Amino acid sequence: MNLPVLIILFALFILIILSYSIKNLDFVAISLLCMFIGATITFIFLNVQFTEFIQMIEWEAIIIILSMSLITKVAQDSNILEFVAVKLFKLSRGNQRTFLYLLCLITTLLAAIITDVVVVLILAPVVVRLCHFLKIRAGTYLLGMTICINIGSMITPFSSGENIIISTYDWSPPVPDLNTLYFIQYYWIFSFLLLFLTIFLIDRFLLSKEPKIEDQQKQFVLELVDADVMIKNKKYFYFNSIAIIITISLFAILPLLYLTAITAALILVIVNKRFTKKPMGELLRDIEWEIIFFFISLYVIVGSLIKAGFAEIFASLPFQFINPILLSFMLLIIISLISGFVANTPTALIFIPIIDTLITFDPPFPYIPLIFSLIIAVNLGGNFIPQGAAADMMTLKVARDSGVENLNYKRLLKMGAIFAFIHLLFSMLYLVILIPFS
Repeated sequence: MNLPVLIILFALFILIILSYSIKNLDFVAISLLCMFIGATITFIFLNVQFTEFIQMIEWEAIIIILSMSLITKVAQDSNILEFVAVKLFKLSRGNQRTFLYLLCLITTLLAAIITDVVVVLILAPVVVRLCHFLKIRAGTYLLGMTICINIGSMITPFSSGENIIISTYDWSPPVPDLNTLYFIQYYWIFSFLLLFLTIFLIDRFLLSKEPKIEDQQKQFVLELVDADVMIKNKKYFYFNSIAIIITISLFAILPLLYLTAITAALILVIVNKRFTKKPMGELLRDIEWEIIFFFISLYVIVGSLIKAGFAEIFASLPFQFINPILLSFMLLIIISLISGFVANTPTALIFIPIIDTLITFDPPFPYIPLIFSLIIAVNLGGNFIPQGAAADMMTLKVARDSGVENLNYKRLLKMGAIFAFIHLLFSMLYLVILIPFS
């Protein structure tokens, strides 16, 4: 262990996090600068070569993030999400409770596939317009959407940047591949129980206090709204809808997630060129490259920390005297709180080597509850404060720009923190059930 190098690298890691969290700072430039400084120090004092820095980057995760960005862009251009939102309202027949349940359910499922911010960016304005036509307030529906989006992030290994990083990490034995089937086995029951508990509470304590829709206004809007109007090109729409469904199915079947993702993305880009006239180069300009370079910077800094002996600190602590249930609870609470106040991705990256070290202890801690605590905490912790989740901030922006009366920062902060606390308690209860089967 090289303590001076470790301290410098950790300071650079904190600086990267602060640059991402503070508005108006160029976090990409700061992250890359910190990465190069950290890599140079690691090279000089630890003799780590260039090829080793390249190996620190989880290229599978980068490929999946890039691929899912392209697939999300195709879904966005196809008007699939707008069509879904209007169709949900038609299916609910204007019933407010039914619409809330359908909206939260489909938002959760979409967040398991598509970037959470894009889901908000497309669905939220449609919901606001529908509520405007119905002469009701949209705040409670938007609140339900943004809280449930974080639940959707736990359903698949490719639903969020944090899940991609965790699932593509080279975990020590006996941890299996954290693929789609693993998530189905260990997260689906929990996620859907939590989802319906959340919707029930929103319905019981928030929506029930909202004014009811007038029958005449409801009938007028049902006759006025036509989901088919959303479809600009039917062949384009149906082909992409079927292609995305097939891609999701392949994620559950094929073992190499990154190959499936990039192959599906490239096929969609090639086929869609005849409809959109957009070549690959134009689509690549719409990719959030700043996030990808931010991830790369974090990978190199965290990899350098491990080279400097970061994992050895935790290997030397007497964790073996802590009960596995208590340890899982501690990790769940600590990671949730840190994720609430710090970006989720850095939190995941810094705790992955810690949990991997705990798994290799003698005697080893059961990996299922430890990884469960990590995945649940980094995804749900964002609800503690709006700044903890990009989707929450985007929802607030849509609400503010659209003049929504009953959703502001204060209400989202209060209700988000309440639901984050409820989710944390429910997660602890589920952990007690899960640990005996680990």
